[in-house]
Amino acid sequence: MGRADQRTLANILRWKALLAAAGVILWWLLVDSRHALGFAAGALASAASFYLLRQASNIAAGDKVSASKIGLAALRILIIGTLLFVIIRDYGLPPKAIATGLLVTVVSITIEVIREHFHA
Repeated sequence: MGRADQRTLANILRWKALLAAAGVILWWLLVDSRHALGFAAGALASAASFYLLRQASNIAAGDKVSASKIGLAALRILIIGTLLFVIIRDYGLPPKAIATGLLVTVVSITIEVIREHFHA
């Protein structure tokens, strides 16, 4: 991975942290703590999914890809989905807050792409 790629990933992580913090604060102030917790759960799942997809792409970029590594990556993504389902069902967190939290990574990547486009 080149220096520019590392810088881009670092910037995406900063955007995610900023958006996650802002989202939790806004949900807490504008609605209630349950919605803020739902947003935080969604943002955490989004960050975990991004990390796992990045790991999967690193595995795919290598010469030797074992079936166990691919299976383990798929299993991790299934675990994230299962955890989100359990959080919604058992803790009664609002799905709309979780859904907006899940968008944190997408929005972070979009912001960074736009930022790089205008600063390139």
